[in-house]
Amino acid sequence: MTFSFASGEWKERIRMLLRLPYPSRALRFFPPEFTFRNPVLSLVKRYRSQGKSCGLILLYLEDFHHMFSTYSESRLCALQGRIRQTILELLPSCFRDKDVIGVRQFALDDYGIFVKEQAVCGFDELQRKAQELQKEVSRRLRMHADVDAQAPVSLQSGCYIIGPDLENTSAGIQAAYHYARCIATRKLPPHFCPTREHLLDILKQENIFVLAQPILNLASGELYGWEILTRGPQNSPFHTPAELFDMAYQADLLSSFEFLVIKKAFMEISSRAIQEQVFINVTPVSLGHPLFLHQLLETLKQFPAISASQVVLEITERHAIRDFQYIGAVMNACRAHGFRFAVDDAGAGYSSLQSISELVPDIIKIDRSVIAEIDRMSVKQSLLKALLHFADNMNCQVIAEGVERPEELSMLCEMQVHMVQGFYFARPQPLVPDQERVRQLQLVKEKIVGHRHMHPA
Repeated sequence: MTFSFASGEWKERIRMLLRLPYPSRALRFFPPEFTFRNPVLSLVKRYRSQGKSCGLILLYLEDFHHMFSTYSESRLCALQGRIRQTILELLPSCFRDKDVIGVRQFALDDYGIFVKEQAVCGFDELQRKAQELQKEVSRRLRMHADVDAQAPVSLQSGCYIIGPDLENTSAGIQAAYHYARCIATRKLPPHFCPTREHLLDILKQENIFVLAQPILNLASGELYGWEILTRGPQNSPFHTPAELFDMAYQADLLSSFEFLVIKKAFMEISSRAIQEQVFINVTPVSLGHPLFLHQLLETLKQFPAISASQVVLEITERHAIRDFQYIGAVMNACRAHGFRFAVDDAGAGYSSLQSISELVPDIIKIDRSVIAEIDRMSVKQSLLKALLHFADNMNCQVIAEGVERPEELSMLCEMQVHMVQGFYFARPQPLVPDQERVRQLQLVKEKIVGHRHMHPA
């Protein structure tokens, strides 16, 4: 039995081998996997060499892992053959033959169709045709399903456009496959492709801007430093930092955006002649980027008025740190050049406390969730006392974030917190010229000093 199956399999391979001398175009529909070349890749590469975009439609076979564990090998082979045949039968109803670059199977449960840019007028049309094809293939498969099938065969679709800007076609195909599969498996939204293109356009135009919020010494009311905060384009879905950076992460563009923020921050610091400490947010994703320190130093070179010792890199908790040893090594390399580090969101969860103990930052920023209503909640006071004791033992400075009420300020004064930041003092805003900035900070200082006189510790 085994020999018989193997013999049949090898007969099919021999038939395929006889086709190998054929040109790539003759092998553009589901070429065999064991060829010494990749005909579809060659055809896509040749087409893109003309400076054109091409679309990828991916049909994903749902629950294949279940079928793989329950179906016989012959039955699986028959199902895959039926899917390939059905796709080829339906292609002429969706695209002209000359508009189809090639069709290939990416994995046992993925089927990809590459089409020329003139075959679709933008992403919406590509998505519409992908959904039509997916529904009709699924319908036909259900019509011919085995009577004893345990579940109906169903496919989902995803699509992506490979633009002309990416030079490496192999990398472009891999990226398109990854994103299309994530769309088909609902890990990414259906309109991810144009969303990513929008983000790339923002990067290309450097269309973000930075705001600053003061950080104040609570004992004297003097300015200690500024936290740099980011905003995306006005009147766009990416204006708020949460939307911008969350989608940038999904689009594998987070580090590119954070490098841009550093550049924009340095531009503002330099042009406004800021002398105080400057806090710039950085995620563990970007901090762990192989080129992070190189990029940071190259950007710093462009602004001679800024010193590394002036820059505090604030590690945010938006993404978990997976390798504390590696991140610690990166931090040490940065510290050797004079940069310092703060850990954000302390007290918000276990991960932030672990980050503090593992990374030993220079500054700890206490999360707003601890500061809010602290004058009314003894449990929060106890937590803050513990964090202050922890910081004192580690020789760290502490900044209380999110101060919004005078009563919160009174409690922080009483507990001798080092520094404060929040809407009670100033909202994030663009850095203003020097004279106006001095006037604003004087008003903030008077607020703190006056509050201390009214509520002595």
